[in-house]
Amino acid sequence: MHAEPKQLVTPGDLLAEGPYFAGENTYRDGSKIYSSRIGLADIIGNKLIVVPIKGAYIPRIDDIVIGRITDIGMSGWQVDISAPYPAMLPASETPMDRDAGRGDLAHHYGVGDLTLAQVIAFDRTRDPLLTTKGRGLGKVTSGRVARIAPAKIPRVIG
Repeated sequence: MHAEPKQLVTPGDLLAEGPYFAGENTYRDGSKIYSSRIGLADIIGNKLIVVPIKGAYIPRIDDIVIGRITDIGMSGWQVDISAPYPAMLPASETPMDRDAGRGDLAHHYGVGDLTLAQVIAFDRTRDPLLTTKGRGLGKVTSGRVARIAPAKIPRVIG
């Protein structure tokens, strides 16, 4: 491996060659793996990644997100999860009481409400799909929300 873990790299920097896999923000050219972003090089198992220093949040399946309801549709809610894509929370992906019916979705979530949800589907051809079926997921009724740049999250966790 040519780049050390946590080393600052720029686009085109050689990270490694040999039996490694190209992960996020990297690309392979022959047997060599290069950085495609400015960030910190890291290795997870046999996969090389670059954690960008700055950039938008790109959702991944199984991510837990806090979102703000921005619109109510016929079958669910549109949710802002601070990503370039608006997320959708279908009514079928909430633990709503079946007897209450799905007629007036505003009784469950209103515009401006916060929700803790899980990303269950996403690819670049469709918007993120969320669920609130799960332990600890659902409407956020108290607390404070702090905005943290996506690139800083590994530092906050560590």
